[in-house]
Amino acid sequence: MTKTEVKNFREDFQKAITQLQKQYGVNISTGTIRFTDNELRFKVVAKKGEVTKKLTKGDFKLGDIVTINHKRIAPSRKFKVTKIMTKNIQVEGIDQVGIFTVSPHLLQK
Repeated sequence: MTKTEVKNFREDFQKAITQLQKQYGVNISTGTIRFTDNELRFKVVAKKGEVTKKLTKGDFKLGDIVTINHKRIAPSRKFKVTKIMTKNIQVEGIDQVGIFTVSPHLLQK
């Protein structure tokens, strides 16, 4: 498989996942795709709960209060957007000390 084929596959798979999320009320996330000439592999995780919209850096502005949707960060922790970079967003903890650089799709308003 080529990079272009893998990219197209990923886009089509995301479209199919969107319908499954609505139908079953789950959040479905996919991992990094690893591929060779004749196969591709990736991890798929479905978690019961409200379907969350994946945000982009354009959805944020400085000073927004957000949470980070990651297994190592407590969902109750609040962060303030301090810097918007080319690909990532820098946030600073409000309730606890800490500065993190995070991909926008992991942030929730």
